[in-house]
Amino acid sequence: MKYKYDGITRDMLFLMADNRFRNSKAFYDAHKEEMKAGITVPLRQIAEQVVPDLLKLDEKIVSIPVKMVSRFRRDTRFTKDQSLYRDHMWIMFMRDKHAFTGYPAFWFEITPSAYSMGVGMFMTSPAQMNLFRKHLREKTAAFKKAAAKCEKNGSLIYGSEYKRMPADCPPGLEPYYGRKEFGFIKYSDSLDDLADEKIIDIVKSVYKDYSDMFGFLFEIAEEFNSGKEED
Repeated sequence: MKYKYDGITRDMLFLMADNRFRNSKAFYDAHKEEMKAGITVPLRQIAEQVVPDLLKLDEKIVSIPVKMVSRFRRDTRFTKDQSLYRDHMWIMFMRDKHAFTGYPAFWFEITPSAYSMGVGMFMTSPAQMNLFRKHLREKTAAFKKAAAKCEKNGSLIYGSEYKRMPADCPPGLEPYYGRKEFGFIKYSDSLDDLADEKIIDIVKSVYKDYSDMFGFLFEIAEEFNSGKEED
C-alpha cells in the first residue's frame, strides 16, 4: 500500500445522504461513529497525504487534518435551511480564514453522486476582483498559461458573472474577466475512485496542474493585503 487510506465506499455515501434525508439526531447518534470511520477519517487521510505538496506553495496553509475537514452537523444559526446534517463533505486547503482574507485555496468535496476538486480565490471583495482584472490585463500571458493547464485536465471555470462585460476587457479574456469570484473546478462521477488509494494520486495530479493558477492568485492576494496595511 502506497498510502494509509481506508477508502470511502458507495454505501457510506448513501448513508451520508440517508442521514441528511432523515434529519434525525437519534439516527445520526446511532451512525455517527460509522460515518466518522467511513468518511471523516478517510478525508483526513487524504488531507494528510496531499497537504505537504501544497505547503510548498503557501507555508501558511492550515495543515492539521482535523481542522481541514468539514463536519456532518451544520451550523443553522444564520441560514434559512434548518437541516441538521450535510449530504456532502469537503477538505479545505487554505490559510486560517479568520486571520487572512482573500487568499486562494484548494478544496476537495464528495457528494452522494460525484466528487470534485478546485482552486480559486476565497472570500474576495469587489476591490480585490478589480485587482484581479488589473493582473489579467498586465500579465495576460502568464494567466493564459496557468489557465491552459487547468483546462487541459477538464477543469471548468467557476464564478458568477456580471450581466455586462467590463468595457476594458482585452480580447481573449472574456471567459475570465467579468467574474464576481473566480476559480477552476473539476468534477467526476467515478465514485469507485473514492474507495481506492488512487484517489490521492488523482488529487495530487490535479493540484499540480493548478499550481501555476494558485501562484497567480496568490500574488494578487499578497498585493491586495499589502495595500490594505498601507491604508
